[in-house]
Parts: sequence; C-alpha cells; structure tokens
Amino acid sequence: MSKSGPSSELGPAEADLGHALVLIQRVLQRLEEPARVAEVQAALRRAAECVESARRAHEKDFAPPVLTGAQRVATNIRPEIAAVIAAAIAVTFDRPHRLVSVQPVQTPVPYLNVWALEGRTQIFQSHKIR
Repeated sequence: MSKSGPSSELGPAEADLGHALVLIQRVLQRLEEPARVAEVQAALRRAAECVESARRAHEKDFAPPVLTGAQRVATNIRPEIAAVIAAAIAVTFDRPHRLVSVQPVQTPVPYLNVWALEGRTQIFQSHKIR
C-alpha cells in the first residue's frame, strides 16, 4: 500500500496513514450528496485498507524483540506492571537502563482495631458541623 514519493523520509506506516487521511479529507465534502454514495463508500474502503496496511507495517517495524533466557526478567508481575516500572525508571534516571528483576514487597499493615475505629466514627458523626 505504501507509495514512494517526495516524502521518502516517512516510513511505510506513516505514509499509509497520511494517504488514509487524505482520502478521508477529500470524501468529507461529498458525504451529504446522495448521488455520490458509491464513490464515498469506495474511498472510505480504500482509507480503511490504508489504515490496515499502516497497522501491519507498524507491527512489523515495532515488534518486540525476542528475548533469550538471560535477557528475560523472571518475575510473577504482569508485563504491564513491569513496563510501567521500566518507564518510571527511564524518567527518573534519564539514561540507559535495564530492568533486571522485579520483586513484590509486602508492606506492613499496622494492627487495626475495627471496634475502636467504629467508636471514633460515631463520635465524629455526633458532632454538629458549623
């Protein structure tokens, strides 16, 4: 689907998205014309093909690298959480880094006396708000 042209610095995904946007912009003027329904539908189908082509090109260009056993992070944490942690590290340190391991930490929860908490709640609720 990619077209080679004057903007050769664009990647295939960007070129296809640009082509889809141009097709959509051109067809917007004809949406209200009943006589041009077939033309509008054909242009929108072509734009959808361009978007799909861009999606495939993007997946190919930005596919995650296959990690070997030594590069994998052994953890029980979901990949989304590991990605958020890696992003936080990148923002904090502002230099190259590698996430080696992620281990969940149990935070200590202080002893909570629910009866005392209920008593305090009742006392606070009995006071009038001014």
